[in-house]
Amino acid sequence: MPSHRPSGAPTPPHADDLTRISGIGAAVARSLQAAGFHTYRDIEASTPEQLAAAVVRLPACSAARIKTMDWIGQARRLGGKAAEASVETAPATADPDRAHPVFQVVRLGTARIRSLGVPLSAEQPTAVGLELRPGPGAPPAPALDYSAEITARRLDGDGDALVARMKGVVRAGQGISHASAGPPLDPGLYRVAATITLYAAGHGPDDGPVGSVVADGDLLQVAAGAAASRKVRRPVNKRLLADGMISEDEYAQLTAEPAS
Repeated sequence: MPSHRPSGAPTPPHADDLTRISGIGAAVARSLQAAGFHTYRDIEASTPEQLAAAVVRLPACSAARIKTMDWIGQARRLGGKAAEASVETAPATADPDRAHPVFQVVRLGTARIRSLGVPLSAEQPTAVGLELRPGPGAPPAPALDYSAEITARRLDGDGDALVARMKGVVRAGQGISHASAGPPLDPGLYRVAATITLYAAGHGPDDGPVGSVVADGDLLQVAAGAAASRKVRRPVNKRLLADGMISEDEYAQLTAEPAS
């Protein structure tokens, strides 16, 4: 548990940058620090309910949403120097500081190149793509089976939607690129996320995984009707930017004026 400090107390020199956790913006980070949460370890050692109590006055910071956005899991990976989405070879009980990625997620988002300001159609299937490449860690076998569950996490509302499940074989020294399509999404703003699990090639139903990772990807903007065929010129809620749910670059793309 973190040692809580009174509001306004100076930030200790060992404090981590909590805004690196998706869902924590500058305002949320200040509230957490005022409540004594200064490091990734502080977040990891807490519960969603304890974190929500520290930011109770801020919107979109309920315990359920904190759990959905996996603040604690993100803090664990950042604290273990695994900020880049990767699959770790070390077992769960090993020191995460010594873990090395076997494969890294280098692309997770729409399967087709599209300006973020031009939304997807709510009437069309949701096409997503996943790309992995080898990491610096030594793979446990020349070939591994993988499975991936791709979801779309609603940023301007609540809930996740399953987009696609993928599976295949990934080989040491080679990257893979996989695309799939799932059901249409309701109009809104979503963050693509993936849970990727690696198994020994030809694994049986009783064989456990050799590694797994949860990775965040691109934004998906979905609109209904005629709005899906043109740039949407409605203002994006700045709270998403302030809370760290979207980046400044993403906010700029969403709010940019159409090219003349």
